Amino acid sequence: MATTTHLLTWEEFEQLPDEHLEILEGELITVPPPKSGHSLVAENAAERLRPLKANGAGRILCEAGYKLSEDPATWIQPDVSFLKMERVRATEPNDHFLGAPELAVEVVSPSETAETLNRKIGLLLAGGSLAVWVLYPAHREVRVFLPDGTSFRRGLNDVLTVPELLPGWELPVASLFEGL
Repeated sequence: MATTTHLLTWEEFEQLPDEHLEILEGELITVPPPKSGHSLVAENAAERLRPLKANGAGRILCEAGYKLSEDPATWIQPDVSFLKMERVRATEPNDHFLGAPELAVEVVSPSETAETLNRKIGLLLAGGSLAVWVLYPAHREVRVFLPDGTSFRRGLNDVLTVPELLPGWELPVASLFEGL
């Protein structure tokens, strides 16, 4: 993973080529293209979260970017995210989504460092996410991080819920890793 040698401004970041780039507090993070397992898990997550869209509460987005801060410039692109409908409607097509998504889903890749992942989780939660799900394909488990600083692990025999967004809905963790 390459990073910048100096801190970028928001304006410099917007001039970069269209790639999977993130900027964490001014530091440019470039991410190599995902491998097939990563893509399959991300697609599974997006498909399994469709009930959040079906109830009209919001949209499920793949690799949407979120502008969390202008100074220091912070832009994060979760693999999958859920954004409430009122926020979708309030954003013009040529504007950026402001603030973190209500739910962010990150699929861990071998090239991702724990330090970068932890920074992203902290920034997403500080930016307003109600939960960050981190999916570990190699271990077939999910780690859930909440704004109050708590986190917990869910394995293949467990279920995930999002009571703040869809009370009573459950997602079997095993379904996130189908096809691997």
